[in-house]
Amino acid sequence: MFGYIRTYVPEMRVRENEYYRAVYCGVCRSQGKCTGQCSRFTLNYDIVFLALLRLALEGNQVEIKRGRCIAHPFKKRAYVAHCEPLAYCAYAAAILTHGKIADDIADEKGFKRFKASLAKPFTSHMRKKALKKYSELDEKVFSGLKRLSEIEKQGLESVDVPADAFGDILADILAYGLEGTDEKIMRNIGRHIGRWIYIVDAADDLDDDIKNNRFNAFERLYHGDIPCDERESVANSLRLELLAAEPAFDLIEYKELYDIEAIIGNIIYLGMPKIAEKVLKLHCNDNNENETKGNLTNG
Repeated sequence: MFGYIRTYVPEMRVRENEYYRAVYCGVCRSQGKCTGQCSRFTLNYDIVFLALLRLALEGNQVEIKRGRCIAHPFKKRAYVAHCEPLAYCAYAAAILTHGKIADDIADEKGFKRFKASLAKPFTSHMRKKALKKYSELDEKVFSGLKRLSEIEKQGLESVDVPADAFGDILADILAYGLEGTDEKIMRNIGRHIGRWIYIVDAADDLDDDIKNNRFNAFERLYHGDIPCDERESVANSLRLELLAAEPAFDLIEYKELYDIEAIIGNIIYLGMPKIAEKVLKLHCNDNNENETKGNLTNG
């Protein structure tokens, strides 16, 4: 759906990168097992991040296997064996994907709406499987997406209001089924990471949304592209979201899951800031590009 929560590979150790790829492949295989083979095409980095968090909270060492798949038929690749945290991620991804497709059909026009209509039968099949185990989560996600859609239709000159709504959706997904401290940790992470995703996605889609006359929070706020002298403020807002989530990450008891702890740290402190830097730089004119780049990489 989004795919902005990525690692920064140049700063990863080889074993950490291999572990991350094993989790990625493990989630993919779990999607095939839980919600059908077609659902594997919907996998993105954000769902892998959810898997890392769920594995960290469970605290148990995972089983690493090796095997071939359709995408890699000639060479065996390491993958995390199917387990409850990966199964939850597969079902949550199916619910979220179907919700986004339904939202696109309701709100989009032209080719994007046509493409969403073609995908709906497949996502409906995925959702049907997820409903057998997580009907309550489905209700929470669809209620949250409906609220977000209503907010966007109001056309408020605000980025914070719709970002809060999406933050609540991600908080519900991350915290679902958890209790006590774990629930509070994941809800805090979900709220701030959700806000970060919404803001980055709005900035990334701004040009295309303006061209196609679609709602975009930044377009409503600035009545056009983000002024270059405002980009540092946007960059600071994104930094603050990650800083606000940091105490919750520190409360996770990783036990002996050193690789997961290092991978999550790489994502939060390097991967996500790099994505924000890249997205915001794309929307600045050449006269200000170097200055903006310097601002975004400082601090």
